[in-house]
Amino acid sequence: MDQRRLEYFIAVAEELNFTRAAQRLHVTQSTLSAGVKALEAELKVELLSRSTRAVRLTEAGSVFLPEARTAVESLDRARAAVEPLATGLRGSLAVGVLSGLTVVDVPALAGDFHRRHPQVRLRTETSQRGTAGLLERIKESHVDVAFVGAEIQDEHLRARPIKRYHVQLLVPAGHPLAGRGAVRLRDIAAQTFVDMPEGFGQRQLVDDAFAKAGLSRQVVIEVSDITTIADYVAHGLGVALLPPDLAERAGETVRAVPLADVRLTWTLSVVASATRPPTRALHAFLDLIPHHIRRDRVF
Repeated sequence: MDQRRLEYFIAVAEELNFTRAAQRLHVTQSTLSAGVKALEAELKVELLSRSTRAVRLTEAGSVFLPEARTAVESLDRARAAVEPLATGLRGSLAVGVLSGLTVVDVPALAGDFHRRHPQVRLRTETSQRGTAGLLERIKESHVDVAFVGAEIQDEHLRARPIKRYHVQLLVPAGHPLAGRGAVRLRDIAAQTFVDMPEGFGQRQLVDDAFAKAGLSRQVVIEVSDITTIADYVAHGLGVALLPPDLAERAGETVRAVPLADVRLTWTLSVVASATRPPTRALHAFLDLIPHHIRRDRVF
């Protein structure tokens, strides 16, 4: 099976557009289309559904995509084993990123990586489902590595911690609980909350804590950028369970109150698959991360 045809298919499957895929690979659209058709003929199955308006993966294409990525990665590793390192890295790398993340300077990291390894196609993506969505993308082989906020306890994933966060209750400065030395979950269950949408690691942590205590709560406002939650609290729109460091920009308008009956922590980590051998490109990317961590940023 020809590697170039696999790379053509992967590009179209990711872009869902022949024109953009051709531009990305620096080939003509006719060459790209012919390569994909030849691959389909070889496999005796249609991988892409084409119309004048859209390109979509068929059921066979969805199943074949992660296998195609694995095959290309394996070929790259086999070639690297006999080529001098001076020839440089090739292939592709997909990086998942959480909205609002600045502790890791992802643009600087990506730029550094590109200058060192210009033949590696690097792309980033986010997920509307936050950590849960990015972890799912890793397991499905759509993403190679991702920055997520959760305690990872999954044998299919390998995590490297970057920063740990301790959660407290955030309330407006004039709130009745603002002067308390500590609160229990049952003391705050009747409050209205500002939180991340379901699927985000911090939201899952808090939901699990309430469920374990046999309690429920009401989330009235959901925001996808964790760094803005304290601003909503400051304006009296609800309380939040959040690391107090993330309330710094809200200043004196928000108070942090410790939790008395439970200790909630979550970790910002970089995560990759534990079931797929890491490519040389992934190793190189992971090695650069410590050089682009911003100690002056909270999240």
